Amino acid sequence: MSAVAFDNTLLSILLNPDGKIPCLKGTSTPVDLAKERAESVIAQIQKARRKIIIPAPACAELLTAIGPDAQQYINLISRSRIFEIASFDARCATELALLNRDIFKHQDQVNGLDTYQKRKVDRQIVAICKVNGVTEIYTDDAGLASRARLCGIMPIAIEEVPVPDTARQGKLQLEQHDEIPKADEGAPSQESGPG
Repeated sequence: MSAVAFDNTLLSILLNPDGKIPCLKGTSTPVDLAKERAESVIAQIQKARRKIIIPAPACAELLTAIGPDAQQYINLISRSRIFEIASFDARCATELALLNRDIFKHQDQVNGLDTYQKRKVDRQIVAICKVNGVTEIYTDDAGLASRARLCGIMPIAIEEVPVPDTARQGKLQLEQHDEIPKADEGAPSQESGPG
């Protein structure tokens, strides 16, 4: 069965309380209900009994941003059956060499907007994905998305994930009313009875 991959953006939405929410494409407006969308992705993947591959370079980017609490997140990911941190090993190196020769060399010369280091990390992530049978990668990184698409891996941005029904609950539109008058504490009681 095929696997999916998460880059550091989706991991950050899920795990880093201080993580930056990606913006809608072409705007400066953050994606609405990003965490709820990310959680629904996890639920769907679990239901389908698929594996989530976290390429080691993407994991490193997340852990760098998190700082001193990084080990607690590694422990959380390691205990989960759904997540697998995938390293860049000899098989990935071979895959990357083929991708560099057949796909990336020409494409990155045409579209050389990213720095060399950025291209290098993206290529490693794509090679790790290919070796681990990944068919989709959840990413909001345009460069990584482009490189994944070139290699037959479908990139999915968080804004493309539907808002789950559980997060769609509308807010009640209650009419305002006059404030309820307070009882006058000093006024005599109006109880009737023998006097």
